[in-house]
Amino acid sequence: MNKPMIGLPLCRWQLTSRDIGWFHLVGEKYIHAVTGFGAFPLMIPAFGDDLDMETVLDSVSGIMFGGSLSNVHPSCYGDDHPGLGLADQPRDATVLRLMRACIERGIPFLGICRGVQELNVLYGGTLHREVHEVEGRLDHREVKDVPDDVAYGPIHKVALTEGGVLHKLLGEREISVNSLHGQGIDRLGEGLQVEAVCEDGQIEAVSVIGAKAFSVGVQWHPEYRYWEKADYNALIGAFHEAAVKYQAAKLVKRREAVEA
Repeated sequence: MNKPMIGLPLCRWQLTSRDIGWFHLVGEKYIHAVTGFGAFPLMIPAFGDDLDMETVLDSVSGIMFGGSLSNVHPSCYGDDHPGLGLADQPRDATVLRLMRACIERGIPFLGICRGVQELNVLYGGTLHREVHEVEGRLDHREVKDVPDDVAYGPIHKVALTEGGVLHKLLGEREISVNSLHGQGIDRLGEGLQVEAVCEDGQIEAVSVIGAKAFSVGVQWHPEYRYWEKADYNALIGAFHEAAVKYQAAKLVKRREAVEA
């Protein structure tokens, strides 16, 4: 059997002032979180409505929607605020289409950091633009000027929803996670189940209710040195297991179609 192909949606950033200064990018740690499980990464450009969706969807067995320095534009959740920080509307347009298609087709996906926020927005939810400004919330932003293993180390605990996808997967009711986000879920999207909540009340993970396949988003970064933390490894491993299952079913359907 060929390696499962895992889609990695790219960000679109202008790195120089020239017209040719636009680049489509993804963090290397997400690539490692694909290749480290024996899959092959398929880079998906941020082409929005011009993306050849059928080619992408027919090729992949799963999609990992990774984090980014950019924020989901407020217009995506019905807010006329201009937004804070770096925006990437081509990615917004691309990812929201891809997520919807994954859910419809039953293609497994994992949303990480920006990815869980995109999932919430897809289901009609809203975002806090500055979680640290919300009364009672912790400062969830990345700790600056420290080594990577400190910045991505455990920062706070999250309580896992009893009987939820993550609780069943990890067998724990509480885990420690890293925290490197300024924005986060405000109003939960209709059709999503809360999977984890921070000790300050901030929603940190969700899943799609009644999903055909693995459809989970987490606010933390399990891709960072996932092999060193059992629950990170189990989470990403579960996504890949779902992708392998999807690929096997897809091959059976193709074989049956040829034989017919």
